[in-house]
Amino acid sequence: MDTLPEGDFQVRASSPDGSADLGDIPIGASFFLRVKNCLDRLEDGKVLEVRTKRLHARDDLRSWCRIKQHQYLGDLEGGTEARHLIRKGERKTPDGLPDWGIRIPLRGDGSLSIRDWFAGRAGRLMENAPAYVGFVPRGTVSEPGVPDYGFTLNRKIDVWADNIAELYEQAKASQWNASTDIPWAELPALPEPAERAVCQIMTFLAENEYSALYIPAKFMARINSHYIEVLMYLSALVQDESRHIEAFIKRAMAGGGGLQYSSVLTERSLHSLFVQEDYFKSSFLLHVLGEGTFLDLLGFIRDHAPDPITEKVVHLARLDEGRHVAYGIAHARHVLAREPGMVRALTDAVEERREYMEAVEGENSHVIEALSVLAGGGDSPERFQEGFRQVENLQKLMYEHRIQRMLQVGIGRETAERISASHTPNFM
Repeated sequence: MDTLPEGDFQVRASSPDGSADLGDIPIGASFFLRVKNCLDRLEDGKVLEVRTKRLHARDDLRSWCRIKQHQYLGDLEGGTEARHLIRKGERKTPDGLPDWGIRIPLRGDGSLSIRDWFAGRAGRLMENAPAYVGFVPRGTVSEPGVPDYGFTLNRKIDVWADNIAELYEQAKASQWNASTDIPWAELPALPEPAERAVCQIMTFLAENEYSALYIPAKFMARINSHYIEVLMYLSALVQDESRHIEAFIKRAMAGGGGLQYSSVLTERSLHSLFVQEDYFKSSFLLHVLGEGTFLDLLGFIRDHAPDPITEKVVHLARLDEGRHVAYGIAHARHVLAREPGMVRALTDAVEERREYMEAVEGENSHVIEALSVLAGGGDSPERFQEGFRQVENLQKLMYEHRIQRMLQVGIGRETAERISASHTPNFM
């Protein structure tokens, strides 16, 4: 009985798992590009059927398979078309195959939210991401050999917050324009003491927002792109701070006054934040303590604003700052729930900052005076004294609210009280 040659037997015995119709594409770069990509879409060990009208492709395909470490099984010619079967080599797709058939659901309003894109491969967050992820979107199948990008924040615990997608969606929906969304033409003329107070406060707010912009920005390139949602949110946060700086400086200059005084206390306080190189400590000091205290300050200015423009500027900024604080709280809670001993790192960071600040005595007198004038409704002795009393009450409220935020994070009351008492008199 006649027997088939080995190659013919393999061809007839192998059922293809995928096919590539190359038609009349000439043997060359485009031909083998299509073959390669069709093989990429198969699991290792599966068989690809290549159909071509180039009837003399056998030797070229056999040589290409040998170089690429695939197995050429043989061919069958019939009429004007030849069929070639190739078994994909082992360990050609160490990262597996990409998803197909994933459809993230539409929201009720027909929108797509990143809150819902945690599906399939894209939804698999690693607790520890390799630095050689590069800029490959999570869920993508990448070829071996991606270079090390030098990311240093490579653990989920380093940067993650469980509300990060929600905060990003809120940030997009809440963007406002400091040029057109503030009715600058309606800014009324104020008595000089009130306008001078507003200008001083706006100077101070802008100065602090420089810090809130620069600090997250310096960490962004260090965060592994596997946790892209954090990068996306921080980019929105940086844009928020840019807008706040713009709005605060515009308000200082729009009413006939101008930018006023900066103190060494303020700059030393902000510098102590800027030089912190540990992301966890930095986020806690800035977002939980600093911007948390800033929320109370902005609320106080809003409640005592002498004109509707100042009130609107600080109100809009305060809404943004609320998201920043929410990220800081959620991130610190995420860390401490998994590594409770990290509380010590936070207390050490606060203590180091307190010691750094001891070189400067007193407080920002120009800011305290300006807040007192606004709260008292004027600069007469009686009104100033009443305003000063309200500023003292604000500082007590800030102390209590810092404790409440730390309790939310998971820090015990005694430690929270100690940290709150050590917070800088600069507010931020």
